[in-house]
Amino acid sequence: MKTKQRLPRRRHPYLNTAKVVMLVLTLIYPMFMVMMTGAGFCMHWDSYGADFARNGIWLIFSGVLMTAGAVLCLFRKNLTNLISPFLSGGGFIICMFILQRLVKHADKRGWRGPGLYDGVKASYLFQTRLIPCILPVALAITIAVCQYFSYDLGEIRRERKREKLKKRNAPAPKILDD
Repeated sequence: MKTKQRLPRRRHPYLNTAKVVMLVLTLIYPMFMVMMTGAGFCMHWDSYGADFARNGIWLIFSGVLMTAGAVLCLFRKNLTNLISPFLSGGGFIICMFILQRLVKHADKRGWRGPGLYDGVKASYLFQTRLIPCILPVALAITIAVCQYFSYDLGEIRRERKREKLKKRNAPAPKILDD
């Protein structure tokens, strides 16, 4: 039985630092700001209305997608690095679409911030909570692309391709004994 020899891993300190920063930003923005804003709309659906409850559900869903994309780009596998940008980007697009609907609705109704934020437009509060989600999404996409096109993983893909080609071009076994 032939054992696979692992290639030496290159150290990527900047990539590892970017992963840590991305995780911290993911905990703050998509997981806390986006999901909690959506949960607030769902919890108070009787005062906001059923339409806002649906927006809240979409915000929670977009936060889950962005978080899943960030978690998947932590691994050094090809499939996860291919899926991660689509999940992160899709979640961000949904979040921005819902933000646009919330801002339009809040400006049309003339909503203002509560308590400490008295006098501040509610649309401004929504924007300051949801727009910074671009930071962890951009980091997740950048990390996934850098890992997918890294030398290490490219070398592993080339080695697999050589093995398949060698197996395909191997001589056929003899059918009859001569």
